[in-house]
Parts: sequence; C-alpha cells; structure tokens
Amino acid sequence: LYYPPHLEFVVLGTRERRAVVDQLSRLLLEKEVRTLIFQGDNMTIALAILEACKKAGCRGILHYHGSPYAYLRKYIYAQDISDNPINILKLLLSKVVYPFKKRKLRKVLDRAKDGLVCVSEGTAKELRTIFRLTEKQGKNILSIHNPLTFDVPETLRADWSQKENALVYVSRLERKHKNSMLVARSWARIAHEYPDWTLWILGDGSVRSKMEDYLAKNKVTNVAFYGLVSNVEDYLERSSISLLGSDCEGLPVGMMESASYANALISTKSDGGIIDIIEDGVSGYLVPRNSSNRLSEKLEELITDFSKRQELALNARSKMQMFTDELIMDKWEQLLKSL
Repeated sequence: LYYPPHLEFVVLGTRERRAVVDQLSRLLLEKEVRTLIFQGDNMTIALAILEACKKAGCRGILHYHGSPYAYLRKYIYAQDISDNPINILKLLLSKVVYPFKKRKLRKVLDRAKDGLVCVSEGTAKELRTIFRLTEKQGKNILSIHNPLTFDVPETLRADWSQKENALVYVSRLERKHKNSMLVARSWARIAHEYPDWTLWILGDGSVRSKMEDYLAKNKVTNVAFYGLVSNVEDYLERSSISLLGSDCEGLPVGMMESASYANALISTKSDGGIIDIIEDGVSGYLVPRNSSNRLSEKLEELITDFSKRQELALNARSKMQMFTDELIMDKWEQLLKSL
C-alpha cells in the first residue's frame, strides 16, 4: 500500500486500558491534535480512547465499521450445535452477558458526543433501535459510507456479452460472521439442475476444506475454488450473479463492486449495511439468515430469468451513485466543520 510521506505512524504498544488512556492523551497533547478520528469496534478500547481525548481536550470521532448485533450476540444455529454441542453453552453465555455488553455499548454512545460515524445507515438504524432513541437523542449517530475505491470503465458497466453463466462468491471463507458453508449448502441444492452454470468462489479461510468436502460429497462438480486472487474485477466482469451468505456485514464492499459490474445481487438479510445496497426485489434479493432453502430458491429464480437478472443488476448499479468519493468526502467535511 502507498502512504503519503507526510503521514506519521505511532505505535502505543499496549492494549491495557489505563496505559492507553495515559499514553494516548500525552501523545495528543504533544502533537497538538484537536480532532481524532478512530476505528472503535472494540468497546473497551473505544472507551479508553474517548477518555484520552477528553483528558487531552481533543474531539474524538468514533468510526464504527461493524454491526452492534455482531458485538452483542452470537450467531449460532441448530447446525452449529449439531456439529459441536459446546456451542449451546456459548449461546447461553451470550444471553447472560448481553445486558452487560449492551450497557457498555450505551456508555460508548453517550461519550462519543462529537460523533459516532457508522459505515452504513443500516448500522446507524440498529443503534437507534436497540436503545429506542429519538432523532434528537441519537443526533450524534451518523452514517457516512465508505467510498468506492475503484473505477469501472463505462464500456464494462453493462456489457452483457461479457457475462457468463457464473455465480461468484467473494469472501473470507469463515464460519464467524461470514457463514460461508451456507453458500456451499445452497448451491448443492440446485447445482445438478443447472450443469451449464458454475459457482466461482474467491477467497480463502478455515472452512474452505469443509466446503470442498461437502460439495464433493454431494457430487457437485460445477464449482471452482480460486483462493486469494488479485484480479477480482476480471471475475466480476464475466459473472452474472453475486451472492453473500453472511450473518453480519458493516458494509459489504464486494457487493458494491459486483453492482458496479452489473451483477444481479442476492444476499442473506445480514445485520449491518446490506440494506444500504439491496432493496429486496428492487436492487437484489434478500433472504433470511442461514436459510439455504430460501437462498437456493432465489438463486434459481435469477438463473432462469434473464430479464429479472438484468433489471436487478441495473437498479443495483444505479445505487452506487450514493458511494462516490465526492459525496462521501463532502459529508466528512460537513461533520468536521460542524465541530
């Protein structure tokens, strides 16, 4: 990655709360920092940073990349318990600690008076809903998307002649949050009915071998695992449908990229920002979390209906106008000026 030469890096070298407060507050005073924007997905560290900002007389803006539900609860389903019964203890424990985590999250909200900037409107709505906040009460909760960091040549934006009978799944292949096995289970349900279609899987992770074994056991041959690739855009340009099976996503950039290349989108209704991209039935399809039955049904619908694929793809691509650099940087500038 390229970093401008004027950027200065400082490593605190600690995660201990008190040490973070002391070291960071001294650093902010020394560098005369008046506004600090920080990623705050870890609530304990976020509270420490906000305390350090207050101690140094510095504004602290928390940039929140996840979903509060990912912090508050565990995504554990019947299949997880069947695979490993200890998961039922994890589920019960998550219910016990839920009110304590919720209390800590509320403390973060209250102390982030200069702004808690969510990466999606879906996440911002979840925070307001969890704490039943009115617009006035939640005025410090803002939504500013991540910008699109790539540019799709106009000639490729809807070149249907380039499209192949391919579905593409771009993700870390993990159980936690990504629920990648759902994609394998969903494709196995219908793969034999559509031998002229292929599922392309881009990414790697701890459940890759489990996915490969499952698909092999079910005699699914129209699938290809490509691992980590640097030319994702080549696959998006050629594929027709992009799918996602996550439990939560702050803002699924892979789906934004897919929409830019005029792919039809289908995803689980994950917690977080998928609803910023997909309006069900308009710019894609949303299905219940962990439902391989519903996901395969909607995949089949898109495979068999070209006009519907085209309609959803064009609608999704038009939504990408919400994610331009100019629009997003203007929102950040407005926030900073307001302080």
